[in-house]
Amino acid sequence: MSFRETAASSGLPRKPNEVRGTSSNVNEVGQSTEQGTSRFDAKISVVVSDFSHMNSELLARALSRVKSLTILKCSVNFIDTLEAIVDLRPDVAVISTHLADGPYRGLEIIRRGRQLSTKTRYIALMDDSDHEVVVDAFRAGARGLFRRSASMHLLGRCISAVYNGQIWASSGDLQQVVEALERAMPLRCVNAQGESLLTKREQELVPLVAHGLTNKEISARLGLSEHTIKNHLFRIYEKLGISSRVELILYAVAEREERF
Repeated sequence: MSFRETAASSGLPRKPNEVRGTSSNVNEVGQSTEQGTSRFDAKISVVVSDFSHMNSELLARALSRVKSLTILKCSVNFIDTLEAIVDLRPDVAVISTHLADGPYRGLEIIRRGRQLSTKTRYIALMDDSDHEVVVDAFRAGARGLFRRSASMHLLGRCISAVYNGQIWASSGDLQQVVEALERAMPLRCVNAQGESLLTKREQELVPLVAHGLTNKEISARLGLSEHTIKNHLFRIYEKLGISSRVELILYAVAEREERF
């Protein structure tokens, strides 16, 4: 049962501008950043925020049925949600892109919350029509994108995945991120002193990874052995504090946003 179907069965009104259509295919991308570390046995604390009190409470009620989750608070606006994140420090916050006090306020919460609380990981709850803000959501700091048309039981899995350091997005949403990186200027990662973190060769690898090339294809393109490519990628991941191709793509997009 999807989020919308749950609302309908509970007698709650649909959003006035809701786009009806077939359920989106959530083709999850679970690139773990904490391989070998299992945290599924712990209770995951969650704050939820949606555009109305009814929707927010409905969402919290549905998630409270998941045994691995503890819902700390549900809210509907920028101030209350941000205060809950700072004061309660939840493991995961599920934030709608649009809140009671304005459109895209949810992305502002994610961006601000990351500055104030490093512990919390964020999932952006998005309408099917929100195609243009997929990249913005990742740039803001979301590590999961969940569509309202997706089955509600998947949201619990999404929360667990993000809590365990994974990226959750449909293949279509991830493709938008890749295309954004293709349009971006070359990646130039620097530290606080403005010193480059990656060597020239390592910077050459980033767009090739973004285009989906395998290590074998990259080695043929650059005239290097696959072993050398693996070593370069390992050093890139180590320098940037990441551990997967997906995270490298997201890092590149976010890094470009901070420079402009």
